[in-house]
Amino acid sequence: MKRKAEPTADRPTWKAVKAQLRGLDASGLVGLIHDLYEASTDNQRFLHSRLVDPTSELGKYRELISDAVFPNPLGRKPVRMAEAQRLIRHYERATGSVAGTVDLLLTFVAVGTDQAADLGYGDDAYFGALERGLRAATKMLRKLGPDDFDRARETLLWIRNRSTNIGWGFCDAVDDLTAAVLEPSGGSPGKLRRPRSNTRMEPPAPN
Repeated sequence: MKRKAEPTADRPTWKAVKAQLRGLDASGLVGLIHDLYEASTDNQRFLHSRLVDPTSELGKYRELISDAVFPNPLGRKPVRMAEAQRLIRHYERATGSVAGTVDLLLTFVAVGTDQAADLGYGDDAYFGALERGLRAATKMLRKLGPDDFDRARETLLWIRNRSTNIGWGFCDAVDDLTAAVLEPSGGSPGKLRRPRSNTRMEPPAPN
């Protein structure tokens, strides 16, 4: 007869952890953070981004997101949209950087768009995730400085061009989301014009 698993005690909460942290001196706190740093590369990226330089790990986040969304078609890695989204949230929480978060959101959308255009890959959930990423990025664009805005606009133009022949309503969604943010209104940048060609292009290189 199969035995039932013993009920487990409730997991400790942040309140319990915080109470213990308050009892640590500076040396003990540094030691704890060092242990967390050594525990995972995720923690290392978080601490580098939070405490050293918010741009120091941005390239690595881009790389990981690209690999999660558009893995080597000849390899065995699956598409992992949820992992890419987790990495974006991880960076945003670590840094609070609007420019970096927009960069990663547009990386997510650009790579996903490229895969759909290249391989015909995608379903409703896939394109829904890309649309949500694009919507989140466009809502944040107005918070960018001029240089970051111009870089984001280049990527949006690339996405808009690359999505021309993609179905599932994605092409129309890209048109709607980019037009709503970038059409002239007051002092905002001028209207984006759709390039006529659907020739494959490389996304703008990040600075």
